[in-house]
Amino acid sequence: KLPNQPAVEFEGIVLTYQELDSRANQVARLLRAKGIGRENIVGLCMERSVEMIVGIFGILKAGAAYLPIDIDYPSARIEFMLSNCSCKFLLTNLDLNKKLGLNTDLVYLDDAIRFDSSKLDVANSPSDLCYIIYTSGTTGKPKGVMVEHRNVVRLLFNDEFQFNFDSKDVWTMFHSHCFDFSVWEIFGSLLYGGKLIVVPQMIAKDPLAFLALLANKNVSILNQTPTAFYNLIQKEKQNENRLLSLRYVIFGGEALQPIKLKWWREQYPNTLLVNMFGITETTVHVTYKEIKDYAKLKAKHSNVH
Repeated sequence: KLPNQPAVEFEGIVLTYQELDSRANQVARLLRAKGIGRENIVGLCMERSVEMIVGIFGILKAGAAYLPIDIDYPSARIEFMLSNCSCKFLLTNLDLNKKLGLNTDLVYLDDAIRFDSSKLDVANSPSDLCYIIYTSGTTGKPKGVMVEHRNVVRLLFNDEFQFNFDSKDVWTMFHSHCFDFSVWEIFGSLLYGGKLIVVPQMIAKDPLAFLALLANKNVSILNQTPTAFYNLIQKEKQNENRLLSLRYVIFGGEALQPIKLKWWREQYPNTLLVNMFGITETTVHVTYKEIKDYAKLKAKHSNVH
């Protein structure tokens, strides 16, 4: 629908929807040439970049499911994940080869440039696997959670969807692709035609730098864990000018303390604050609660009585 609109950006590198689609088609053909298709799982081990997003869509276009792997995971954990889900291929970049030091068959995204970028046939059905994300393993060994295409679609397109996302929105991919909050960020932005800013790791760790990115890129949809957002509030208090263009701040990942949002609510009354909760097994989110000004609500209801 919007081939020339920016789809993904990372450190000044921008891909339009057409460019993202074409490059993902090349990756899909590279994978298919390796014999990868439906019912296969492909590990994805890359640093944050536009190539990471290209890799995700390339794997899906090939018909396979993606298994996100952090480049900083110990090799023993990576080997366990690959073995546990019978993943025989790992998509990565040439420059990460030596760092990984794995025995798995490596497929290099760099090689995809040799392949045709034209449209591919659709390989999947709604019940096919979309991704496998491994939990942290705090209760024992890490557990791989298998999520189907229809689960992701249902997360973002349903009869009672509470958000009005559109093609004018700018999102951030703040979270690791190994954390299922990233599923909401990636597919929430791109399935609605918005723009996804992949946040460099150093900026994600620096609330002041992240605030500058939010302002400079006119970000309208922000997804945060409460702890990360509390840190953001403290830095925003130091700014004299209120420059943010946020329509939504969506919380998840841990318990929220609404009282800590009071200052932000007063400064940005038009930003909707939404608390979400869910677990990896239920595809990111299962609950929704907008955080409103309860003092005003209480007064309103008191007047009615």
